[in-house]
Amino acid sequence: MTTKNRYTKIVTPIGVAQYPWLSSPDTKFSEVGEYKTNLIVNKKDAQDIIKMIDTAREESVKLAAEKSNGKKVKQADAPYFDEVDDDGKPTGNVVFKFKCKAKVTTKSGESFENKPTLFDAKGKPMLNINVWGGSEIKVSAELIPYFTSMVGAGVSMRLRAAQIIKLIEGGSNSSGYGFKEEEGYEHSETKTTEEFENDSKTKVPEDKDDF
Repeated sequence: MTTKNRYTKIVTPIGVAQYPWLSSPDTKFSEVGEYKTNLIVNKKDAQDIIKMIDTAREESVKLAAEKSNGKKVKQADAPYFDEVDDDGKPTGNVVFKFKCKAKVTTKSGESFENKPTLFDAKGKPMLNINVWGGSEIKVSAELIPYFTSMVGAGVSMRLRAAQIIKLIEGGSNSSGYGFKEEEGYEHSETKTTEEFENDSKTKVPEDKDDF
């Protein structure tokens, strides 16, 4: 899989972003913060990526066994899982988990920001955007081997960049909140995006504990 400091790189098929923190880091559980996102991909489209990840996981176990003088090493959970519906039935999708630290400190003590680069569908860098859940994206990542006695040997997927194929931002777009069109009550009056955002700023306090 790797030589020293050279990790396997992967680029996913197009999937749907779930709980994305791509524009700013999530600091709920870490003062440094993490950039992260889940990515929901049709399992048929994800087979090549799954094979690469599973190969890297097996190599991580072998490497850990060598460093443990041949002792048996258990394999840690995969950084992906099959999606199920409310009844616990498989949806046919797989969910990948990506993350990276918002700030990295080298062995020499030097620190630098580690924000993932965002690109549009044409490959141009994007600045000052807020990527919401439901956006269609591709993710570039590195497979990082690890080993601990408690969880075993495995790989994590270090987020490096994302390509935004279809952007969903906040505001009056209900899909940004995870809603889809349903049969039922339809209100006759709608607010413009500007009116909605102004109301949100004055009436709805920001909840920093979301996601």
